[in-house]
Amino acid sequence: MEPAPNLDDPAVWTHLVEAANPASLLVAIGSRMGAELRARLSEEDIWQEALMKAWSARRSFTWADTPSFRRWLLRIAENCIGDHRDYELAGKRDMRRNGSLALRSGSSSDDGTSGASFEPWGSTTPSRIASEKERAEKMRAALDRLPEELREVVRLRLFEDLLLEEIAVRLDLGISAVRHRFRKGSELYQRLLRD
Repeated sequence: MEPAPNLDDPAVWTHLVEAANPASLLVAIGSRMGAELRARLSEEDIWQEALMKAWSARRSFTWADTPSFRRWLLRIAENCIGDHRDYELAGKRDMRRNGSLALRSGSSSDDGTSGASFEPWGSTTPSRIASEKERAEKMRAALDRLPEELREVVRLRLFEDLLLEEIAVRLDLGISAVRHRFRKGSELYQRLLRD
């Protein structure tokens, strides 16, 4: 087990966020958003919101290792997506009731501060986000070019961080079939990324 890093140190935080592979997280976030939500928000919006919430909740995170930190960030992003979906559903109900959609107030973090508050890391600068977005687009394009039977296994393993056994259960496949598809799919995925 890795020693617990000082999550209060902005330099350590930035390093951990970069180690979590933001580009692949953007792809995972995009796949979870759905077309309707993506029409109103970008993956980058959800990512930045998730980072702000993660920073606010950093003291509640129990460190195990870098992959657990990545999964924690992804769960926070999932919650952000769910919050936006819930808000849209509530807005649609309000619109039907009132004939108009109420404006959403600024989001606040768990500690009561504004979502636009202190930003202790450099991972959300416009140039960094643009760079991660470009990497995410390349990853998404390579993933989309995989044959369908390989694509979902690769996506679940590389972008959703599921174990092969979890993928086998989710896709109702044998573990040997999942291993074969992942090996074949990840090799093809790497070739497509290089191209």
